[in-house]
Amino acid sequence: MPGLRGALAVLASGALAGALVGIPAPATVAGPRVTAGGGALDAFYAQRPAWQPCPADFPGTAASGHGSVAPSTAAPPSTAAGRFQCARLDVPRDYAHPENGTLRVQLVRLPATGPGKRLGSLVINPGGPGDSGVNYLMGNSDGFAHLGQRYDLVSFDPRGTGRTEPVSCGTGYTPAGGSGATGLAADEQRINEACGRYSGALLPWLGTPDVARDMDVLRSAVGDRKLNYLGFSYGTRLGANYAHLFPRNAGRLVLDSVEDPTKNTWQTAVAQAGSFQRVLDDFAADCVRTSGCPLGPDAAGADRQLTDWYQKLTDHPISAQGTDVDGTTYVYALRESLYSRDSWPSLRDALAQLGRGDATGILQLSGGGSGGSGGSGTGRLGGRPARGPAAAMPAQDQLALRAISCRDTSERYGPADYPRAVRELTQASPLFGPDIAPTLLDCYGWPVPGDDASRQVAAHDAPPALLVATTRDPATPYEGAAHMARALGNSSVVLTYHGEGHAAYTSGNPCVRQKVDGFLLDGVLPVGGSGCR
Repeated sequence: MPGLRGALAVLASGALAGALVGIPAPATVAGPRVTAGGGALDAFYAQRPAWQPCPADFPGTAASGHGSVAPSTAAPPSTAAGRFQCARLDVPRDYAHPENGTLRVQLVRLPATGPGKRLGSLVINPGGPGDSGVNYLMGNSDGFAHLGQRYDLVSFDPRGTGRTEPVSCGTGYTPAGGSGATGLAADEQRINEACGRYSGALLPWLGTPDVARDMDVLRSAVGDRKLNYLGFSYGTRLGANYAHLFPRNAGRLVLDSVEDPTKNTWQTAVAQAGSFQRVLDDFAADCVRTSGCPLGPDAAGADRQLTDWYQKLTDHPISAQGTDVDGTTYVYALRESLYSRDSWPSLRDALAQLGRGDATGILQLSGGGSGGSGGSGTGRLGGRPARGPAAAMPAQDQLALRAISCRDTSERYGPADYPRAVRELTQASPLFGPDIAPTLLDCYGWPVPGDDASRQVAAHDAPPALLVATTRDPATPYEGAAHMARALGNSSVVLTYHGEGHAAYTSGNPCVRQKVDGFLLDGVLPVGGSGCR
């Protein structure tokens, strides 16, 4: 990787995007289009994407699923293979000064199949932040096939993620070597210093409001007067920011698994720990009602057993497939399995294996145990930085999550805050709390300041949106949808799904799908207070 000087040169010249093999040419400039920019932004709003068949190596690495709808598969489903189209979209790095350089956003499109009149484009964001929308749509398009009859399905890699100017922090760093809160904070600071060296010129321009502005350029580029949008988890914050910034350009917006704009980073972490704990309790209660449950015959015993395994693995990791499965890996496995009730049988089997001293199932459910240093974005729990003489950098999606999350908050917690974080989060969840607490240090020493603009979502002049909330959502607590509806202030409707899991639309519940499709396809909002079971 280049040093800071080299990285600046690459970003300034645009060579980074051009060096990606097989990427279609940038969008061409056409005649006048619908704009919301005016003046110096006209050329950006006048683009027409040069759609071409996607390169053979797409989608590449699938989206992680942390903080998003669900993990993507590694290849497009057969029903859509060969039909995906890719393009690039030029956007200003700094919308206040569009003359100061551009970024090139990677797009993907699945043209409408029919039957029925085409309604334009439906932009889909899977969440994160940090996840690739391109990979997600290419890996999960079958789940949106009904909508794809009348909409072109469109997604993109938000700035800093995937193939859109990805955040880079080098390949490794040297841990500080200290202990306790001071050591953890020093490790995070070293990661953050490396991010500043490699991506310092990019980091100030990664906030959610900037991505929302990119979506308005995208709306114009695909020829739509209104943005129709389906966003999950973090994607609900992005959609709300769009409605706030461009209320008159908002069309049919669906926000599923809604973030709570009234909570700051600390409050979100505590609420999320409690929500994961409640869904874990639901899993345990379901397990003890079945024969052969590895947690025992009653809920109290189940809670003790889950905690006991965590302590034992923290003190004495078990090797599985050449990897040490420790307490953090165990928590990751629990976390991943709570995103969908469909994963509960696999978790029961993995815990039964663990009871026999075999941690292979836990390792597999954890996604290989790749916790690293996570972020505090909605839906994702973080792990502790690796210790020792050298450590690998977190994966790119985790670095993007960190960069976007730190840009989206003015909060900067340090070692003095850590003991209270551990107390409050452990009180909320003795299992998830200790592993969420380190994520509150992620922005310690971050090289650029952040602000709280993304929490300002008032959109009184925007049409009502449809907010979908699951009563036992582990990552975005149910009450966040009501708080978002009030903050939007535009009579948005909350649809309640009485169930478990993250992202109700992709759960397969026919009632939820019918009501969401009815709004996106026919413009029919459910009656306020509607519910699905």
